[in-house]
Amino acid sequence: MKKIVLIGAGGVIFTQGIIRDLLLDETTGKCQYSMMDIDAARLDRSCRVMKKLAKKLGVPFDPEETTELRTALKGADYVITIFRCGTLEHQKLEYEIPAKYGVKQVVGDTLNPGGVFRGLRTLKALLEVLDAMEEVCPGAMLLNYVNPMSMNTIALSGRAKTVRVFGLCHSVQGTSRRIAEWLKIPYEKLHYCAAGVNHQAFMLKLEADGRDLYPELRKCLDDPEIYHQEKVRFEMLRHFGYFPTEGSGHGSEYVPYFRKRTDLLEKYCSVTVSAKGDDPVAWRPVAAGVPGASLETCRLLQIKNEKESQAYLEGRKDFDLTPGHEYAPQLIAAMEKNTPLEANLNVMNRGLIPTLPPGACVEVPCLVTGAGIFPARIENYPEHLAALNRAMINVQILGAQGALSGSRRDIFHAIAADPLTSAVLGLDEIQSMTDELFEALKDQIDPRFSQKE
Repeated sequence: MKKIVLIGAGGVIFTQGIIRDLLLDETTGKCQYSMMDIDAARLDRSCRVMKKLAKKLGVPFDPEETTELRTALKGADYVITIFRCGTLEHQKLEYEIPAKYGVKQVVGDTLNPGGVFRGLRTLKALLEVLDAMEEVCPGAMLLNYVNPMSMNTIALSGRAKTVRVFGLCHSVQGTSRRIAEWLKIPYEKLHYCAAGVNHQAFMLKLEADGRDLYPELRKCLDDPEIYHQEKVRFEMLRHFGYFPTEGSGHGSEYVPYFRKRTDLLEKYCSVTVSAKGDDPVAWRPVAAGVPGASLETCRLLQIKNEKESQAYLEGRKDFDLTPGHEYAPQLIAAMEKNTPLEANLNVMNRGLIPTLPPGACVEVPCLVTGAGIFPARIENYPEHLAALNRAMINVQILGAQGALSGSRRDIFHAIAADPLTSAVLGLDEIQSMTDELFEALKDQIDPRFSQKE
């Protein structure tokens, strides 16, 4: 019986979606499960909710529950990492210190100074997971959801010996569904090819019934109701010719065009439409790109998680049994049943996009079968898109290198290469800001960084 491990299983909402989809499949539903979290109380609550979910589905579910990493990983075949490191206070420091210098991030979990230091905090834990896997479940597959995706994947892949590392994100699925909705096309008719790097891949092909959908998508530039939902993304389409797979708020952080002046922030990164349907009001500022918006959204999500968890346990809230769209359950099911699946995953480049550095992490279509995961090579990737990607990749490679080496200079160079930071600050300011972040977060990162070089 195959063993599936969730690391960070104390978060009920995301954990519930993954467990539900695994249990809905007759093959993965019969696997052995281990639920691990460093917070025993959160883990206990989450496991109680998952058992109620399983009862609702009418399937047996008796997971191993542990706060011990190696206990959870022993004999694992698939390890899914879904945790957040640190607290909102650490995230607040990663926003407020750069903001004081004029670098106004939205989320700061992928690039920018916040993303690099989020990577240092996260990799401290992820590398511990990887090292333990090499000891107690060598050859297992690590399916990582934790950001910063590319920096983490590069560092983990550089350290791994037998463990197979894949990064999972839902931006491609989410973008394709939004495009189908905007263009009023049944989703199953949409054919697309997306490639690039995580949070900055592009829809290289968009078709339905044999026709190119890009002319119809470009018409959305003149539709205020749609354009104002995604101003940055549509401006990228206008000027670069392809639609990016990450939302406007996140996307604005990775290029030097939208966040370096107050007038640009007001024009492209302000909320101009109200939330509709199931789009929570809390998400609108993040989606638009309002500075620091993620701090409030994360706070509200924590409250929501607590309330919904209690509501599930008390029977006041019913479970949504509709299958979700996360890749992890689909990948495991496809491999265990030898049923072909296509998924956009984050993997080391190794010639997959020839115009991007070989040390980069790229997000490309992959074929998943019982024999494993096989990434596709992307020929003729547009050079101007590669140029945008390289600006992100510079930060990611240097950040991963610094995380592995413990070098403060590598981290300074990563932040100095950041497109937003370099558009706003001079080198002395970048150095001061980086030193301040090291000092503020010294108890959350590898102690090797306490030594100035």
